[in-house]
Amino acid sequence: MKKSVKVAIIIAMILVSLAIAFVYVLKIMEKKNGQLSRDPMRAVYLEKDDGEGIFVNLEAEYPFYGTVPEDAVYDESGKKMAADNLDNGDVVDIYGNGMIAESYPAQYHGITEIRRTEQANQEYIRQYGHYLDEFFIEKDPSERPYLNVCYTDELAAASVMIPEPLSYTWTYEENGESNTVTTDAPHILQTSPVEVRKLSAPMQMELQFDEMPERIQIFSWEDALLGQEQNEAEQMPEGEAVAVQTNDKGNPEFVAQPGRVYLACGEWENGTVSYAFWTPDK
Repeated sequence: MKKSVKVAIIIAMILVSLAIAFVYVLKIMEKKNGQLSRDPMRAVYLEKDDGEGIFVNLEAEYPFYGTVPEDAVYDESGKKMAADNLDNGDVVDIYGNGMIAESYPAQYHGITEIRRTEQANQEYIRQYGHYLDEFFIEKDPSERPYLNVCYTDELAAASVMIPEPLSYTWTYEENGESNTVTTDAPHILQTSPVEVRKLSAPMQMELQFDEMPERIQIFSWEDALLGQEQNEAEQMPEGEAVAVQTNDKGNPEFVAQPGRVYLACGEWENGTVSYAFWTPDK
């Protein structure tokens, strides 16, 4: 074989290898950025009589909450249908950005389209119906709302639960009697707030309550002030008010800054509850 032909073959093989490697890198980058979204997730939708619902991934068999797009739900024939027409046991193909928040149950907010493939699969209802009893327990009237702080970074969507409120005043009825519980909490700077995420730059964050407050305010302090020793809480510096907006899911969101401590104060018909969390400087 002539030397020139060998050289041409070698060059061609190198070019093919480079092309394959380039495509592979692109796929990795697309997956990292949550763009491999056209391969649907097969799931079953489960719903209680009061309309509360949850999905179960049929391949990995884990439950998750999903934000259903109002104008992108289709039936078996491809005809657009109302989102609230999804029913208990319906099997669906879910398209989206593939970014599942790491919580339990998981949360999938990047859904862009849902296509129903089967209605009211009774076998799946029997197999996975226990999730409805697990996640939709009738709430104790004395129980305060809980809060998840959610964000999306370059790798995934995440959700951090704030396990206990910092303070609250809550009124509820039990056995026909009204009861009010009030906490005597320390100032936020004298506590150890839950760390949500270390930040090197501002990041959009979303507040998800199991029961939406009528009003929400957020205040922040420099985290260098944590652990201050003061005799009177009134001597502590006042927090700076943080701008809060409502996103397209109806949830409050704000821009978190590195090295800040946050106090989210919600107001409900039953009372007020405050939650503390922290975004350390990376």
